[in-house]
Amino acid sequence: MRCLLFLLPLLASCASPSRGATAPETVAVSDADRLVHDLCDKRIALLGEESHHGSGSAHAFKAELTRRLVEECQYDAFFIETGTYDFLHIQSGVEEGQPVSDGVLAAAIGGFWANKEMAPLIPFLTERINAGTLVAGGIDEQLNRGTYATRQMTRDLMSFLEGPRQAECTEKAERHVLWKYDDASQLTVENVKFILGCWTELESVLSRPGAAATARAQRQLQMVRNLERNFIRQVSQMSRTPEQGRGGWDLTDFNTRDHSMFMNLEWLLAQSPKPRKAIVWLATIHAAKDLKGLGTNYRNMVSFGSHVHEKFGSQSFALGFSALSGRYALGPSDRTHTLAPARADSLEAWAFSNHTADTRYLDGSQLRDLGARVARPLDYSWMTTPWATVLDGLLIFREEALPHRVPW
Repeated sequence: MRCLLFLLPLLASCASPSRGATAPETVAVSDADRLVHDLCDKRIALLGEESHHGSGSAHAFKAELTRRLVEECQYDAFFIETGTYDFLHIQSGVEEGQPVSDGVLAAAIGGFWANKEMAPLIPFLTERINAGTLVAGGIDEQLNRGTYATRQMTRDLMSFLEGPRQAECTEKAERHVLWKYDDASQLTVENVKFILGCWTELESVLSRPGAAATARAQRQLQMVRNLERNFIRQVSQMSRTPEQGRGGWDLTDFNTRDHSMFMNLEWLLAQSPKPRKAIVWLATIHAAKDLKGLGTNYRNMVSFGSHVHEKFGSQSFALGFSALSGRYALGPSDRTHTLAPARADSLEAWAFSNHTADTRYLDGSQLRDLGARVARPLDYSWMTTPWATVLDGLLIFREEALPHRVPW
């Protein structure tokens, strides 16, 4: 019904006026309106962004789009590509009568989005979380710095172990998550393996019949399982030979992390007795439905979005962003880049060749009709592919802008 109501102005503008009647005024439909229409009946809305998370225009657009999807389309979940731990702690507190504050929610979201463009969304989400009409969650197994995850979580979780094991595991795990290594206590793969053993033991304790009887205990078990996956990846990275890229990124890192994020999405959705409508805020490379067509370097990459697309099909929607020109930041750092001029044969240049607005939205049918084109929605590097196989829609800005950083 909402989709039909949305179309009424369009239909009215196309209707033939009766004789003697004044022709109805044409109603302009914005790119944001078109996107709300395309996303309104979906279950999973994947809102991408450039991989460095430093695009201010995209953040501002996504914040407003999120608000509209919640208010107009009854989306009742907001998940984001950041550590899951603080959000699990927040949800337990809310259910136990401890409202979350704007500051605590902002800290859980993390420094990549500590900017004025994202800021208006924080109180909007906070109000609904506290009212119980929306849940928020992190989908990543990584740890945010300076939050519950690093300040208190280790002690809370390790309290379920007994005897000397509790003290030893707490001491080593806290040193690692706070990164308090020195000459006397150095980072080694053996230390990380020891901590992984603590998390594995703790999972066994919390998985015993009756151990996770409360919602808080179930969330603590979910924290531990994420920590296990996180430390398994760390051990893998540290165990590689120099030839294999010790300590660095490889294809396995991407695939295991994206699968872990999908496992978290499934768990978060399963906590509701009724189907949720979820917004997922993340980088476009993770939101992508399929990366295989992007060339040799991407052929074996299995994205979070591909798992979502496989499970939810047409009930999911992957939205990407790009820009004709402008500037962007490298995450929360002060380093900034200016976009190279758009290639004459690019999708971005074509989109604005006869277009005067500041944005241009290309929906799925338009992307399919355009076929293989060179474009840069993943990390502002040029790639050629049929973009309809990667995304369900692409919003292009005439000019991308730097985010305006604020302390959270």
